[in-house]
Formats: sequence, C-alpha cells, structure tokens
Amino acid sequence: MIKINFSYFDFLLDWWPQKWRYISSLILAIISSFIAYYLGLPLPWMLGPLLGCGFFSAIGKPVTIAKKPRPFCRALLGCTIGANFGPEILDRVSEIGVSLLFIPGFVIIMGLTTYLYLSKIMKFNKSTSIYGSIPGGLNEMVILGHEIGADPRTLVLIHATRIVVVVFLASLLILFVPNLGIKNIPQPDLFFNWQQLPFVILVSILGWYLAVKFKIPGPTIIGPMILSAFVHIFEIVEAMPIYLLVISIQILLGSALGCLFKNITLKEMSGPILAGFITTLISIIPLIVIYLILMSFGYDPLSILLAFSPGGQSEMNILALSIGADMSFISPHHMFRVFLVIIFAGILHKILKKSFNK
Repeated sequence: MIKINFSYFDFLLDWWPQKWRYISSLILAIISSFIAYYLGLPLPWMLGPLLGCGFFSAIGKPVTIAKKPRPFCRALLGCTIGANFGPEILDRVSEIGVSLLFIPGFVIIMGLTTYLYLSKIMKFNKSTSIYGSIPGGLNEMVILGHEIGADPRTLVLIHATRIVVVVFLASLLILFVPNLGIKNIPQPDLFFNWQQLPFVILVSILGWYLAVKFKIPGPTIIGPMILSAFVHIFEIVEAMPIYLLVISIQILLGSALGCLFKNITLKEMSGPILAGFITTLISIIPLIVIYLILMSFGYDPLSILLAFSPGGQSEMNILALSIGADMSFISPHHMFRVFLVIIFAGILHKILKKSFNK
C-alpha cells in the first residue's frame, strides 16, 4: 500500500512569508488547472484549482488566495457576461420575461424546503437554518446571518458545498447528456480582442463604481454586467475580454472557493457539508418541475438548466461562458435571483434582529 507523505508540500506552502504564500498557492492553483485540463475534466480552469486548493486546505495546509484581486476579477467577469448581450435581446424581452416569472417561486420553494431540513433534521439553530437555506450570495448570507446569531463557519460550508455540488453536477450533465446540445466546446484564441482591453477595464471599473454609488446588490459583478450589456445592446463600444483573462478569472475564483474548505473536521463532514449536499439535491425537485414546464413552451434545455441551477452567480456564468451557452438568457436569471434574495434577506434580517432584541 502506497503511503503519501504530504510533508513534502510543506516546503512549498509552510515556510514562506504570507505574501509569498499567495504566490505558492497560485502556483498550486495553476498546476491543478493544467492537470484537470489534460485529464479532460469538465470546466478544468475552475474545477481544477477548486479540487487542488480545496484538498490541501481541507487537510490543513496553508493555501491562501489573495482577497484584494477578487472584486476586480468579478468586475471583469461582469463585463464579459454583458459583452455577450447584443441588439437582438430587445426582441427577446417577452421570452426571457416569462421565464423570469418562475424565479420567485423557485427561490421560495427551495428556501422553505431546505429550511425545514436544516432546522428539523440537522437541528441547526433558527438563524443558521434561515440563512443557510437562502440561495443567495455566500458573503452576504454569512454577514447577515452572523449578526443575528448564526454560525458563520456552518453557513460558509453549507453555501460553499451547494455551489461546488451544483457546478459539478451541471458540468457532468452538460458533458454526458446529449439532449443538452453541446457538440463542441469553444476554444477561442487566447489573445483574441486584445485591442479592446482598455474598454474592458474602463467598463468594469465604471460599472462597479456606479453599482456601489446606487447601492445595487452584488455591485462588483452586476454593475459591470449591466453597463457592459447596455453599451453592447446599443452598440456604443466593443469590450470583450481576451480569453486568457477569462481563464485567469476561473482559476482565481475556483481556488478561492476551494480555500473555503479549510481544516475540515469529520464533524463538519457529517454536519454542514452533508447539509449543503442534501439541500442541493432537494433543490433539484423544483428545478425539474420548472424544466419540464419551460420545455413544454419550447425553451432551450441547456439554457433552462443553467439559468435555474442554484449555484453561485459568478460560477454559473463562468460555466455558461465556457461552453458557449446563451448568456443573454442565462445571466438575467441569476442576476434577478441574487437581487431578490439579497433584498428579501435584508428585510428578513431587520425583522429577525428586532425580534431577537426584544
């Protein structure tokens, strides 16, 4: 029996000062990406670093991905998503609008069923169960939940597990289910559209700034997405990032997600991680119902799957981008879901805070 001595990796990860540890962790993420790519894994540039960094984080190695670049990466991602919108979307308002009507029902059903599971079966406290059941932004749910007595570590693990499971399941379905219509995954030139890079940076930063200014939920990604969509729909400017930048964003986001599973214990494996897995499976039930309804109306099966999958907004949009899916249909659904969830969570937070303070 072969025994792997992980102490060899300590040389790379343990002795470095903090700022150099960022570099060693990034090297680990990049190596993991290439391994996943050559193994033929779906979505290798995200799932590779997620698995690599997640594994070493889970066994206690000091894998650290810098936090400061992440908001700008999400802004660049928002610009990339918006760049896939065009003038033709104006002719699809009714088509997209009808589908968006199903989002509130999906969120409510998923929230209620997962809340019952977390509170009645997993026996988490009320605050943790509420904010662990809302399919919204991980950071927002952790911050709001922590303020009213939820366990932040449990919330992080529940939501991170949900996102990972959704991305994995969606990737596998796309790869192995022929009816979803993916024949050839696009492989564009790494430096195609390099001359548009100044406009990409401008739209990303300006959209982010305006979203913060007007207090739009999820400003780092939604602001640039809206501004980029606007300038592309009305053909004001072209701002499509080079594909190498899209790959870099996937590596950073995947590795950051993997680092959330730091120092996992057996108790957490059978607690919040199991809860995140089961609640994700529960959410598949309303997804199947909506899938069948919209299929009967003639909607594209791949677009339905990716639009209603309750993963992270960044992760699902990256997945859709990577396989050349219909971004102008998919991204409004995630934007609307996150918008609804954050507004609802904020209102609920005020109500619960008042009740707990009495």
